[in-house]
Amino acid sequence: MSGINGIKYILGESARMLKYRKISNLISVIIMGFSLLVLVIFILITLNVSMVIEKGMEEMCVYVYLEDGTSNKINEDIRTKLLGLENIKKVLFVSKEEALKKFGERLGKSSEILEELSVNPLPNAFRIHMKPECTTSVFMEKIAQTAMGWDGVEDVRYGKKWVEKGEKLVKGFYMIGLALGLIVLLSVIFVISNTVRLSILSRRESVEIMKLVGATNGYIQAPFLIEGAIQGVVSSLVAMALLWAACSFVGRYMPGLVFFRFEGVVGFVVLCAFLGSMGSFIAVRKFLKR
Repeated sequence: MSGINGIKYILGESARMLKYRKISNLISVIIMGFSLLVLVIFILITLNVSMVIEKGMEEMCVYVYLEDGTSNKINEDIRTKLLGLENIKKVLFVSKEEALKKFGERLGKSSEILEELSVNPLPNAFRIHMKPECTTSVFMEKIAQTAMGWDGVEDVRYGKKWVEKGEKLVKGFYMIGLALGLIVLLSVIFVISNTVRLSILSRRESVEIMKLVGATNGYIQAPFLIEGAIQGVVSSLVAMALLWAACSFVGRYMPGLVFFRFEGVVGFVVLCAFLGSMGSFIAVRKFLKR
């Protein structure tokens, strides 16, 4: 076949397959849709957990405590030096009065004991916020070591043990997430491949005839690949619709739940079209090797 005739045949054959096998295609879409629903649920859970982790990391700060009685000039010099450090997002001054007030709010009803204090024991401090991608124990330790050598600085703290434990927790989560994601992805490909395999078996005779008249594997595979891609797209939209409905319901009880953006939905649809084609390719290839 020539190039144009070949394309016409492939598109025509794909259309015929979709038209005359409505029931089997519907069953395939339902099976693939629920399989992809498992995948997209996993992706959405990973997305929301990642956002919670990122917000938690953003709350981690370095506190530079100042010596009691430092002048405004020294304080300003320290602030300027801090802003000059690499990967610093912002530096906020926390007065001893503000610190005592917040400490009292945390104590709640027990804050009455602070009224017995004759002198505020808390020091003035700078609260340092780093860029999200640089909120790590390495950068925090570097800031602490640098600031401790400055005049007017009494101490630097950032909760070293908690930060290091948090980093290990984040790494563990991503490693587990990657492993589970790979398992789910392979499971989806397996389900799609076997679903398409049933479709191929129903057209075994026509495929054999095509092989006898000299059709290449590429011409035989192409309609199935297109069919698999279309099934993947439709199935992904079904999975997204079910997930959106579930999120709308669950969102009433979990207001912070985040759904995919438009580009995320498009990316998932494209991924599922690829998975559908990949599943078809695997199934057809095994059949043609017989």
